[in-house]
Amino acid sequence: MKLYRLAFISVLLAASACASSSPPPLTIPATQTAVCAPGESLGKVTVAPLTRWRADQKEPEVREAIAMKAIKTAFAGTPCAAGATVLPIATDDTSVARLAQARMEGANTAILVRIDELGPIAVVSFPALWSTWSDVQFTLDVVDVATGNVVRSIPHRRQKGGAFEMRGLEPLQAEMEIALRDVLLGDTPQP
Repeated sequence: MKLYRLAFISVLLAASACASSSPPPLTIPATQTAVCAPGESLGKVTVAPLTRWRADQKEPEVREAIAMKAIKTAFAGTPCAAGATVLPIATDDTSVARLAQARMEGANTAILVRIDELGPIAVVSFPALWSTWSDVQFTLDVVDVATGNVVRSIPHRRQKGGAFEMRGLEPLQAEMEIALRDVLLGDTPQP
């Protein structure tokens, strides 16, 4: 009887060793050129950070503060802009008002950063496997202020982490800065 128990436990351990701790499925958009591609000039830019949080989003104010720091850092000294003003963060339903504000301030281009996700994702499985990822997901819309036309719409998602790695809120600002630089400058560092 002990031999059967030992065999059963061995099979369970072997099966649990094959458990996957890969990140949730990731849809990577088609490769697009950077917003600040060589020869590109956006003129005076107004950046409008907008949130599209899910209803059960934890600590939205904390995530908004992290996003604002990352956005201000990423857009400081943008090479294809003749200056960039970052508006306070607001909900996505204010995008029309944000475009009107950009027009009143004399901007040539408005960049709407529509933030869908900014947070750690944790996965725990049996027997004792855990994984966490930083998840940054947004869509960056480049809008010609004079016409109101969306010139470019770039969805972007960056996930970093893995098995037996603990990631909380601390790395989110840096991860969002990297994701924004990737879209703006095509500057993707290796993981």
